[in-house]
Amino acid sequence: MLIHFSLNTMIDECIKLAKKYFSGKYNCAQSTMKAILTGVDMDFDQIMPLAAGLGAGMAHEGNVCGAVSGAIAALGVIESRSHTDALEQKEAAYASGEEFIRRFKIKHGTIICNKLTGIEMAEIKARKDAMDDGTFVRVCPTFVADAVKIALEISSEKEER
Repeated sequence: MLIHFSLNTMIDECIKLAKKYFSGKYNCAQSTMKAILTGVDMDFDQIMPLAAGLGAGMAHEGNVCGAVSGAIAALGVIESRSHTDALEQKEAAYASGEEFIRRFKIKHGTIICNKLTGIEMAEIKARKDAMDDGTFVRVCPTFVADAVKIALEISSEKEER
């Protein structure tokens, strides 16, 4: 679908798509995974339900950022194009995931949702306050956009090899 554009244009379009999903009814993980896989023409119907529990640091636990989880899951799907052997695919997915985390940490210092957002996700009141005061809308789109960009850059670099 979006694969026909130049890399930078495709990344920009995917970031817009991810932000659109995130500003609607989808969480960070869903928005990130869907946008990445749409960009590489590997979209499938079950992305949104598959990634639904990954938001807010894995089911509201504040652990790994949902945008990070969604991006790493998308990279795993992307690796399945060039690796049909399960062990090779898994190792390639680990390598892509490790590189993704390295780049995301360079940009943001951590992959932990609570630290990125300043919200204790496991606390219902803290999440409600963050929804009410617009914290998620102000803070999280940056992580979603950066996750999409980094994952698509990694995917493109691997294709060039």
